[in-house]
Amino acid sequence: MPGRITRARRALGFARWIDRRRWPILVVSMVVGLAAGGLASRLPIHGDFSYLLPPDAPSVLALHALEKRVSNLGTLMAIVQSDDPGKRARAAASLRDRLAALGPALVGELRFDDRVAREFVWQNRFLYANLTDLDAALAGLREAVQRAKLQANPLYVNFDDEPAPASNGAKDLEAKLDEAKSAREARGFVSKDGKLQLLVVRTPFEAGAAAQSGELVSAARRAAAETLAEAGPGVEIGLTGDVVVALEEHDALLAGMLRAVILTSALVAFALVFYYRSVRAVGALLWALAVGTAVTFAFTKLAIGHLNVASAFLSSIVVGNGINFGILVVARHLEEKRRGLSGVQALAAAIGNTLTGTLAAALTATVAYGSLLATEFKGFRHFGLIGGVGMVACWIAAYTVLPAALAVLERRRLRVAPEPGLGPVLARVVPRRPGRVRAVVAAAFAVTVAGAVATAHYLKNPYEDDFNHLRSSSAGVEEARRWLERSDASFGRAITGGFVIAAPTRAAARSVRADLEALDRGKDPSQQLLGSLRSIDDLLPADQTEKLAVLGELRALIDHEAKHLAPADRARLDELRPPDGLRAIGEDDLPAEMAWPFTEKDGTRGRILLADTAARFDTWRAHDLQSFTRSFTKLDLGADVVVGGAMFVFADVTRSLQADGPKSTAIALVGALLIIAALVGLGRHGAIVLLCMGSGMVLMLTGAWLLGLRVNFLDFVALPITIGIGIDYAVNIVVRSRQDGGGSPERALATTGGAVALCSFTTIVGYGSLIMSANQGIRSFGVAAILGEITCIAAALFLAPALLQLLRRRGPATAIVPLPQRATEPPRLDADRAA
Repeated sequence: MPGRITRARRALGFARWIDRRRWPILVVSMVVGLAAGGLASRLPIHGDFSYLLPPDAPSVLALHALEKRVSNLGTLMAIVQSDDPGKRARAAASLRDRLAALGPALVGELRFDDRVAREFVWQNRFLYANLTDLDAALAGLREAVQRAKLQANPLYVNFDDEPAPASNGAKDLEAKLDEAKSAREARGFVSKDGKLQLLVVRTPFEAGAAAQSGELVSAARRAAAETLAEAGPGVEIGLTGDVVVALEEHDALLAGMLRAVILTSALVAFALVFYYRSVRAVGALLWALAVGTAVTFAFTKLAIGHLNVASAFLSSIVVGNGINFGILVVARHLEEKRRGLSGVQALAAAIGNTLTGTLAAALTATVAYGSLLATEFKGFRHFGLIGGVGMVACWIAAYTVLPAALAVLERRRLRVAPEPGLGPVLARVVPRRPGRVRAVVAAAFAVTVAGAVATAHYLKNPYEDDFNHLRSSSAGVEEARRWLERSDASFGRAITGGFVIAAPTRAAARSVRADLEALDRGKDPSQQLLGSLRSIDDLLPADQTEKLAVLGELRALIDHEAKHLAPADRARLDELRPPDGLRAIGEDDLPAEMAWPFTEKDGTRGRILLADTAARFDTWRAHDLQSFTRSFTKLDLGADVVVGGAMFVFADVTRSLQADGPKSTAIALVGALLIIAALVGLGRHGAIVLLCMGSGMVLMLTGAWLLGLRVNFLDFVALPITIGIGIDYAVNIVVRSRQDGGGSPERALATTGGAVALCSFTTIVGYGSLIMSANQGIRSFGVAAILGEITCIAAALFLAPALLQLLRRRGPATAIVPLPQRATEPPRLDADRAA
């Protein structure tokens, strides 16, 4: 009893302090809010999955090591398509000129064709010929010369008319040289049917550099539009590549975030005005929320520097959840004014009587978010830090900025509308008869137990296996992927996909390749690990020493023995004659246009291998992805060999999720238990709060099981957050019932129940806005979080009152009566009345 009197006096003293400094507080809040808002508006969003992992994760370390050696440049591909090959060629040339004019800041290299590579192959065509064909040509020529010597008529020997078997080789070699000549004269990356042409821009910045990518893609789209206007109908141009896809993903996240914030703010403001019917009170509440939110993201800018794919939507979540504290303060303030209090006394009553419940809710929510800090998953460590700071900042604003604004409004005759009707309606739902109370409690526990059984089944394998369900579905992303599929179908996946193996030396690269090829040699495709493995050696002719020996013999034979052949045959042999001075070529002889995939930043060639998974692995499946990366990382390739790529980063993300999800949930549960024990106690009131939390959490997982929702790296945080929510609503109902002397819970619902329901509505709006996201994983998070909201508010509004009714101390029932609009004497604080 003395403790309650002391708390009431402290609340009154704090209210007086706020009242005396109301204008300085509001001025400071305005300065802080504007400054913080300006800082927060500069927050970039990084869509790269490497930003989700800690910097010491193996895949991230490998990625950084490769960035120092490999030209980790982005790729933009422009695809020109037309049924008319002539129009296609002219449009491609026109687009090439426009892209080249963009300058070195945006275009590091523009590859319009492989002319230089084809010219190099032509100049060294004899070395690129097959050794078997060369042997066959040499044998055929020897036989032809021998026959010519033996027969009087040299025209008897003819490569085209019934040649002897040995002479077929010369004809085959001649045909292949003709093919090389035709390839030399070709122009552009053109599909076999001549309808598709590819232009490749390699950028001097990474694909994740949103500002530079945006400038390049905008310029490329203008160039494409100008080219299409010039070319006329019948030509299509599409842009794709990792630069385009990353930018579309980034823009989809940003646009979804903005839509979510606008929708959440608008719906929350409408609901508040409809509930309170006081625009001024709602304005005060929204300003306090705006300051808390701005401070949260200004802190994010200073402490973290960016948002990632996991934390991008926290703005709408902070708005929807952080407003709950202010809702309860305003609701209690208006309630006290209806009961006759005004000025400082009304503020003191609002502050003192909501402090315990909102503090418990804020701390449990902060702990729920903070539990993510214990994970290795950097993306959700950021999520937890931002969310936790957001709850603290919004709670502080609700007890500083909001009371100061209400104090100013008190002097401007703050209009107080009649009591909202939602609370009394909720109060009438509470069963009064003991038998019905027991039936409600028994039914709730039966449903919860059944849900626990379903949850146990669900938790055996709750994780999402198909990563296609996490992709963005915006129009821009889908269009970029369609063009990429066309490119892959026509030119293969040599430009995109796969991963990198970097060896310390050229010899080590050859050794690693030999080991990896030996690993799959002779195995059935269903057992192979790699589908492709390329090195700079694939660009060099094979068996050059043996070829040079054969070519020397062929040259000598043509020079000394061709005189025995007919003139027409001698003319044909001139094209088969290897040039003088032919020598073996090495990697340093390759033109840069051929060698660039295997060339490092310092110019070193040959230490890079490019690889991809075997066809049996579907890397869009979590099981296959982890199976491949686990098998590959176990290989002993050497301590100095670095292996990296997006698939290894993504595999670490999924492994981190499966390890960290249960850990963060356990921390959130323990934290919630400790906070309730400290602020509410572990008596019947604390037990009711924890039972409601547990029921809400179990039924949320049951709903996820029924809806087929799977846990992914974006929505697994819905469970720890639901723990905080489960405390939030129930604790305010229970604390209000205890403040009323442990009387009928109907009065707690009649007075606080409506505000709690409004809190849940605003939070549902915040989560519901996530369903507008183009990213399927974020939409899944929104659905899972809404499930948790529904189950937790249901437990707070129905199970908690029934348990309070069942477990309260027996005494005369407290009838629910309409509250007077104004009492003849100002009543004291609830704490004073309890005393």
